[in-house]
Amino acid sequence: MPAAPASGIVTVPADNAMLSAAPETFSATFPHAMTLKSLTVTGPATDTVNVEIAASTAPQMTVTTSLPTLAPGSYSAAWTATGSDGHEMNGTVRFMVH
Repeated sequence: MPAAPASGIVTVPADNAMLSAAPETFSATFPHAMTLKSLTVTGPATDTVNVEIAASTAPQMTVTTSLPTLAPGSYSAAWTATGSDGHEMNGTVRFMVH
């Protein structure tokens, strides 16, 4: 697992990752339990896909969701997650598929 950034959040794919194959899932590991609320992937032609998030019954330390099929190119994945106490976290991960 990659080293955690200052935020304590580790994502797969990692920010600025150069991938030889398209990822099939997106995951985020948080310092405390969270529920993934939204994930929007923007692709090379600025096409935006709102990824469907499965309803979670309880917050988890690691959340994972499937990604659509991604062609080679540069992408950004903007996510939002909520903790059980209602606080919200968000971020953007940029990666390239060769």
